[in-house]
Amino acid sequence: MLSSSTGSPKEPEKIEETPTSGTKRRKGKNPIEASSTEGGVGKRKITSTAWDHFKVIAGEKERDECIYCATKISCSTANGTNAMKHHTNRCKKAPFNLDKKQTILDFESKTRCNANGTIETVSVPKLWRFDQEEIRQALAKMVVIDELPFSFVEREGFRAFCKVAIPDFVPPSRATITRDCYAIFIERRKMLQGCYS
Repeated sequence: MLSSSTGSPKEPEKIEETPTSGTKRRKGKNPIEASSTEGGVGKRKITSTAWDHFKVIAGEKERDECIYCATKISCSTANGTNAMKHHTNRCKKAPFNLDKKQTILDFESKTRCNANGTIETVSVPKLWRFDQEEIRQALAKMVVIDELPFSFVEREGFRAFCKVAIPDFVPPSRATITRDCYAIFIERRKMLQGCYS
């Protein structure tokens, strides 16, 4: 025998289709709100990329500190993270904001002969500026002088070396280095033709 229940049958959950994505979701609790709480405390998860460049100051709730220049920026919930993002984009000490054309003071080792006849090695200051084209020319000359294959520039070891030695340098492809080497050949041929004409 079937027993009849006194209460009305439970109404199924309403499912609505969102017009933009065509996916179905349950009506009721917002899934974004549900996932934004941590451990039931009610704190929102940090999702902004601005927090990658700031650290929390102990004892201060309204301001955080830039990890590059130690500037304190407002991070109140009313204002959001826009001020932090704007500061990060213009922070002079952030490594990704440094001007790639800026000259860098470097030291070059040179040997010199003293008055008493002794030879010593000294460090001489010089200015260095990052130049993608100049480094590519030097790489092409290295490939020619050392008789390296053009595919050398695409090898994993060379690319790993470039990431450590000159992180800003983008290693060329084998086709590009072939063109660069051919350009050096044409230039030298013109020089030799000028000498003998």
